[in-house]
Amino acid sequence: MNDTISILKPAEVLSLTTWSVSGLRRQVLDGLFPPALNLGARSTGYIAEEVQAVLTARSIGMSDDELKKLVIRLVEYRKSRASRLLDAVAA
Repeated sequence: MNDTISILKPAEVLSLTTWSVSGLRRQVLDGLFPPALNLGARSTGYIAEEVQAVLTARSIGMSDDELKKLVIRLVEYRKSRASRLLDAVAA
């Protein structure tokens, strides 16, 4: 993963997955899909490479347990990347 973050709008994620809004919400709540970022008062988005990682994992038949572990790792990586960036800016 690189330092550039591309954001997908929820509608783009729905188009890629063919899920409904409630289906996407259920995937996130079940830990099978990374949560959206809050981009403002009325705006959210998904990190494109996280979406791609989960879709790729699904394409090779990862089990739900494996997907949950992947999502946890993706969110941990998101946090560590943000921490490194903020530390660099604050220095």
